[in-house]
Amino acid sequence: MNVRQSYHLRLFNRSEGFMHRFVIGFCYIVSICSAQTWRPPQTELVFRALEQELQRSLGKLRLERAPAPYYIEYRLQYRAALVAQAVLGELVEMADRPQVMLTVGVRVGTPEVDNTNVATGGVLLFGAGSSRETYRQRSLPVELNDTLLRRELWLATDAAYKDAVEQYGQKLNLLRTRTRRDTTPDFRHLAPAVLADTLPVPLFSSAYAERLCRELSGLFRSYPEFVASAVGFEYLPTRTWYANTEGRRAVKVELFTGVEVVAYAQARDGTPLAQYYSVYARTPAELPSLDSLKRAVIALAERLRAQQQAPALEETYVGPALFEGRAAGELIAQLLVPQLPLQREPLTDQPFFLGRGQSLVRRLGSRILPEFLTLRAIPCQRWLGGTPLVGAYCVDDEGMPAETVTVVERGVLRQLLTTRVPTRWTAGSNGHNRAGAAMVGVVEMIPDDAVPGVLERARLRQQLLELLRQRQLPYGIIVRSVMNLNILQTILARTTLGKYPPFVREGSLPLVAAYRIFPDGREELLQPCEAVGLSVRSLRDIIAVSRERDVYNYLAPAVSSSSEAPYLPVSLVVSDILLDEVEVRPREGDVPKLPIVPPPFLQP
Repeated sequence: MNVRQSYHLRLFNRSEGFMHRFVIGFCYIVSICSAQTWRPPQTELVFRALEQELQRSLGKLRLERAPAPYYIEYRLQYRAALVAQAVLGELVEMADRPQVMLTVGVRVGTPEVDNTNVATGGVLLFGAGSSRETYRQRSLPVELNDTLLRRELWLATDAAYKDAVEQYGQKLNLLRTRTRRDTTPDFRHLAPAVLADTLPVPLFSSAYAERLCRELSGLFRSYPEFVASAVGFEYLPTRTWYANTEGRRAVKVELFTGVEVVAYAQARDGTPLAQYYSVYARTPAELPSLDSLKRAVIALAERLRAQQQAPALEETYVGPALFEGRAAGELIAQLLVPQLPLQREPLTDQPFFLGRGQSLVRRLGSRILPEFLTLRAIPCQRWLGGTPLVGAYCVDDEGMPAETVTVVERGVLRQLLTTRVPTRWTAGSNGHNRAGAAMVGVVEMIPDDAVPGVLERARLRQQLLELLRQRQLPYGIIVRSVMNLNILQTILARTTLGKYPPFVREGSLPLVAAYRIFPDGREELLQPCEAVGLSVRSLRDIIAVSRERDVYNYLAPAVSSSSEAPYLPVSLVVSDILLDEVEVRPREGDVPKLPIVPPPFLQP
């Protein structure tokens, strides 16, 4: 059975709901645009070249007095990146730049002990950090034919094999000096398989992307007191082909698009202030309308303007805190999501890598959430109601089917998300290799409606007020926005030239929209502050959650140093969360002085 037949037989029925929405969106896009660049090589050409070089390399690749490869894998990606950015209504970037990237993995030795899962001198897994010719995310010519593709495969495989031999020697040297406690094999073979997860790729107009960025960024002209602002847009459809020497073949299409908005200002005392808005979908047609986006940008700007006059938190607050909407999503994203993928700790002589393995694996069978919460990974679910789930995929980057996994059952940790890297805690992969390492795709929180800890949103707020009265606290904290790490380290860092604090301390959450709520229900916006001392253990102290749930789509930092992408789209389905005790501190440290001369165009 070929790949296309497999796709029609196995996966097309999963896309029926999508197709209805897609046809509507596609007709809209075609009506307004000339197509962006999308000219991936033909699947037949790609797989023919991959299979020929796999067999040739497996049979002939050999250095004198060195082991031959016993396993080789290829992953080829074609991505068409349409990117735009504007400042105050003026376009500062517009690019339509397709890319072709190749990653090669070579294993030498035996499945029991091979060159992988070792870190020596910065060399980890399939040659990350290698000084040789690149074979991870190797850039290839965009216009590929059989000759060009096979030449690139030949060169990349040669480099990967030479590094694999070097890594294998380093690993054997390490093993001579120590006794291994973990004797889990480095690899387990699988039977051949053919998988596909492909969708039509709607093309988009660069003209409309330009208009969107110009109009949204132009709204900040009404806020001349802001120091900096920017609006970014990107649409990144990607096709991936995967093949290995076991006879496993996969092809998939992933769709991702997003709009990111940031604004930066200073309070009266010079404190740096920033607000952001981000929305992600799979295709541009699934984004909110331009009018909706404008309303969101204006709300962001008004909140930032109000924050310039807002009071700072005078002293450390310790007490209950309610995380609503997107803030609840970031709470789970930063405290729990990085712990869910299972990572095998490598054999190493480098202190940096020691103790950096999976922290939750030893808590399997223990309670990490309240008993009224269940957590499921649902990587192949593309929609929740009418909201797209941008982290969805049905075939992972090792050609494995993405499985639904009950991670937490009634508060108890049951499973973690795995790849084909064997560990002593897991029997095999549940299909969560993304960009070369274990990573979350889609996770949903499922509250048990039958227990008292699951409330309507209005009742959840009332419970917070009741706690304030019971504990005789002068106020509580409601959090509506937490700084996202991707936003902080990318568009905000570029827009502010690094003036906004670029780093987040471990165990802290930067609260960019926190409100003081008084026992009578009044609310007061605060300047940015930090929730500190948080960890995954803090989630055991959840008092209650809302019955209603929201989809939180975001870009998550990769949790493994071997990942080929710094950020990956993830979708969370979460309730509002009431925590029993959170420590919230004023922002510490010096602040930059205000500009000497007022901003231009600011009315006196």
